Amino acid sequence: MKLFESGKFAVERAAMEDGLKFENAKVVIDEPNAAVIDMGRWSKCVFADVRDYSCFTQKYGISGDVCLIGAPEGLADDPCYTYAYLNPMPPAPVAVNGMEIKQLAPSLAEVVLAAYHNPGGGYTVERMAGIMRDKGVFGAIVGGKLAGFIGRHGDGNMGMLEVFEPFRRRGIAAELEKFLITYVMTFGRVPICDVYADNPASMALQNKLGLIKGVGCTYWISTDKE
Repeated sequence: MKLFESGKFAVERAAMEDGLKFENAKVVIDEPNAAVIDMGRWSKCVFADVRDYSCFTQKYGISGDVCLIGAPEGLADDPCYTYAYLNPMPPAPVAVNGMEIKQLAPSLAEVVLAAYHNPGGGYTVERMAGIMRDKGVFGAIVGGKLAGFIGRHGDGNMGMLEVFEPFRRRGIAAELEKFLITYVMTFGRVPICDVYADNPASMALQNKLGLIKGVGCTYWISTDKE
């Protein structure tokens, strides 16, 4: 897309191109100062100058749920940072004593949803079961017990990383994310995730694993549909 030719928005470019290649997204705007794709349930947008947002959304009739990537801080509530793993090889795993990672069955959707802290995520048991079927949620099993899990959201981004209190501080979160990075890369995709700005522990984990943070903040903005 034209906006990304300068190379400034490497992470944002990866997120948009992944949606186009693997999530049946469609290009809405491809201009030197704006890139917008339609993901079906929402639109993903990157602007060279976020002040152009209103002009372009009115011009092209963009409404509903919008994911605005690469925007300045303070634009809206609950900012996230978008990270991408751009290395050609996945991170090397480190064995955690007694742990194995298995894909969880959709029948465990209620268990996953009860443990997953997703403010504003809008997940239901049915939707979580669908994601577990279509995208996969993977659990860390320690001593026959579920110690934590990680999965992907509807747009293919990594997320849902949770480790239960009795199993924390053992390196399980890092190994779950390493596993998912490797899994995502086997499909030729770029591992991408969004981290809330008030979650320094998760941001530290992304840095440790070698993920690169995008230019600005990411906001999920809901507008009234006509």
